[in-house]
Amino acid sequence: MKKIIYLSLLFLMSFTVNGYGNQAKPDSIAGAPIPSEIENPELLGINKEAAHATLMVYANMEEALKAIRHASSYCRSLNGQWKFNYVSRPEYRPVDFYKPSYDVSGWKEIAVPSNWQVLGYGTPYYRNEGYIFQKDFPRVMSEPPKEYTAFEERNPVGSYRREFDVPENWQGRQIFLTFDGVDAGFFLWINGKKVGYSVNSRNAAEFDITKYVKSGKNMISVEVYRFCSGSYLEDQDMWRLSGIYRNVTIWSTPNTHVRDYFIKTDLDSKYQDATVDVSAKIKNYSSKNVNLKNLRPRFLMEAKRFKALMLLLLFRLCYRERKKQ
Repeated sequence: MKKIIYLSLLFLMSFTVNGYGNQAKPDSIAGAPIPSEIENPELLGINKEAAHATLMVYANMEEALKAIRHASSYCRSLNGQWKFNYVSRPEYRPVDFYKPSYDVSGWKEIAVPSNWQVLGYGTPYYRNEGYIFQKDFPRVMSEPPKEYTAFEERNPVGSYRREFDVPENWQGRQIFLTFDGVDAGFFLWINGKKVGYSVNSRNAAEFDITKYVKSGKNMISVEVYRFCSGSYLEDQDMWRLSGIYRNVTIWSTPNTHVRDYFIKTDLDSKYQDATVDVSAKIKNYSSKNVNLKNLRPRFLMEAKRFKALMLLLLFRLCYRERKKQ
């Protein structure tokens, strides 16, 4: 009987060492708790808007014909200098930094958009293939070998904060906040209220912040994690860099507006003429019913300008492509 028990214990120990039980464990460092969201592979975001075609609302036809999205009267850029704090692992982060009462006057500033590592925060990695943290899916906080840079820089966190203004004439409209690119996972607060969370660092993350903002001065706080479960899908031949590295924009729409669209051009057999097929999703954010027929006369009224608008947009796109070359 004793031999059976002894052999059973040896088998369990062997399973733990060599089998599924051999999962690296995170260090037991005292400090701030690690948010479970960053190691949840089924979570792509919290309170994010559905992806849609690139769009912008303009105040008038003149603005629309210029086709410069960020020059719209209903758009404001949040690019620029933000207050910034960097730590080498989540346990050391200032968990209450999003509260309006939290003093960040002693923090340094960082440019947005940018990457931390090229500005002296943390270590930039280049790797062809393979993970730069301990492979232990979906965890990203497990202890790697001591020769890994990630042994000390386990999962760096950047805390960003700044103020921004919402124009008075945006009152009664919908207000959205768009991050064109953040590497890798991040949490968002507006005026001390938690708005949401996002992963998928190469695509835009958009949030409806209408109920969180007020006319005049507001405060935005963003907590960015270098690694999250999404990092397992972003193992590429590239420099591994972090931060808010693309544009940040707030913009406003009517309560009923085109939320998404798809344009198809069906050319004839001679490739001279085409039928333009436009399908759109129109969303009503208000509690009032909207008759879609009321939207049609406006479209017809502008139909004469449609051809000129399409030609102008085509010219602008071709010009921009030629400049890139």
